[in-house]
Amino acid sequence: MSSGLETIQELKERARASNVEISERVCLDMSRFKAVLHELRRVDDNIMLRMNTTNTADADDCKALFAVLQTAYARREHDIRFCVDVLDRKIDERKKQNSPSFSLQTQRDWINNELSVENIVRRRSLDVFKSRCPFIELPEVFVEVSGQKK
Repeated sequence: MSSGLETIQELKERARASNVEISERVCLDMSRFKAVLHELRRVDDNIMLRMNTTNTADADDCKALFAVLQTAYARREHDIRFCVDVLDRKIDERKKQNSPSFSLQTQRDWINNELSVENIVRRRSLDVFKSRCPFIELPEVFVEVSGQKK
């Protein structure tokens, strides 16, 4: 696109984030985990920018952009839950060794809190989506997140 906005295909690739690694090592390194989430959340920013700079959105574009959002949401939720599970296992290992770790518990709580942050990010992007694509009916699970009733 000449406007500098990412194409829908580029947004799809960014949402899949196949180049972004999530691993136990990433989960245990808060700086890396934050960087991964920041990168994964950029897709929402790019979609909102695209929608806010476009005068009209047609149904096909709206459907394609919603599919990108769904992919991005699923990837982030999977990664956050993966890291919570990693930290739960590490905490359990420490407990079995009779060596509890406050720092691991704090880190686990912080990562688990990212699920709440994720809901805020989703609500924000869904609000923009609904304002630009009011003719697209969202699945019930997204209506609940966006706080909109049918």
